[in-house]
Amino acid sequence: MWRDNLIAGARLLGLELTIRQVEQFTVYLNELKRWNKTYNLTTVTESFAVTSKHFLDSLNYLVALNGAEEVLDLGSGPGFPGLPLAIVLPQTKFVLVDARRKKTIFLAFASQQLGLKNVEIIHLHLSQGNAKTVFERCFPVIITRAVSILRDVVPVASSLLAPHGCLLFTDAHPDRHEIERELGKWPDLFLEKLEKTGLSGRAPELYIGTIRKKG
Repeated sequence: MWRDNLIAGARLLGLELTIRQVEQFTVYLNELKRWNKTYNLTTVTESFAVTSKHFLDSLNYLVALNGAEEVLDLGSGPGFPGLPLAIVLPQTKFVLVDARRKKTIFLAFASQQLGLKNVEIIHLHLSQGNAKTVFERCFPVIITRAVSILRDVVPVASSLLAPHGCLLFTDAHPDRHEIERELGKWPDLFLEKLEKTGLSGRAPELYIGTIRKKG
């Protein structure tokens, strides 16, 4: 059963889900499947697969968030990894940004249905060119999951990360040398960590990377 998989997977990450949180994930799953019939939000629709490849995959970021007060989820799509993290971290504010209107409409609806008070949704194609005009503040953490790290995310991270802040990403086949070579264009950023995640998630073997901004 998908709920058992969710609870067991979260436990492996050191997280004991509450009854309320399991209920929120149930609502999220049901609304994702319902909206997907019209809006084509994801190609993964079977309950057990959504749990493993989306929900638990997103929770892999937990170990690296280190109690951040505010997190920017860049390219959130139908809410991954931001919404699952917002469910289990109600004291952390999550700003979810996506360039596709249908996905931000879904995110706004889902956040309301889930009763999340710690989520802000922004419809925007966020780039290095407009980052500073959209946000007057910097973020301690930026997370991303399904967009090009080096092309799309690193330039934004250079503009929007606070000193000593970090950009977290997951990848099934990260190339450390390529990442470090490209980061050479951004002298304020460096690859701090690249290690296996606690759960496999959307790939049999998955890695989480931490790109740090210098002080």
